[in-house]
Amino acid sequence: MSAIFFRGQEIIEIKANQFDDLKRAAVEAPLKRARFCLHHDLTNQVHEMVIAFCRESYVRPHRHKNKSESFHVIEGKLAVIFFDDEGKVTRRIKMGPVGSNSTFLYRLSSNLWHTVVPLSEFVIIHETTTGPFIKEESEFAPWSSVDDDPKGIERFLAKIIV
Repeated sequence: MSAIFFRGQEIIEIKANQFDDLKRAAVEAPLKRARFCLHHDLTNQVHEMVIAFCRESYVRPHRHKNKSESFHVIEGKLAVIFFDDEGKVTRRIKMGPVGSNSTFLYRLSSNLWHTVVPLSEFVIIHETTTGPFIKEESEFAPWSSVDDDPKGIERFLAKIIV
């Protein structure tokens, strides 16, 4: 099952019952996350997505050149963690949905190193970021664990999650 779904419609509606499909796709996806893309393609100037993360999803710390991103939590809990150039944690934002007494919306408008760590079985967010998507404009942190090193990921997460 694909982990990225482009809707391709002029008017897009997302209903709560579609979250189950998105979670199922996340469970089956190699990176343990799946998304409904509300933008039509990678060249759009604004990218808007509804993303489901499984707790096991690892988002390698990265930064974006000339991009902003914002998202709000619809369901579940997560941490957004920021780092300096050497990999030292500089800030943590614990997030949850409206009514959870946690931050539910955040926006980043600079090229800080950051990652997202799911803190519940599933997390669903609504993300908006600047397009178009150009792979080379995202840089992965050289001090972070790579996606295909489960032991390295486990050690890395143990160091940054408090």
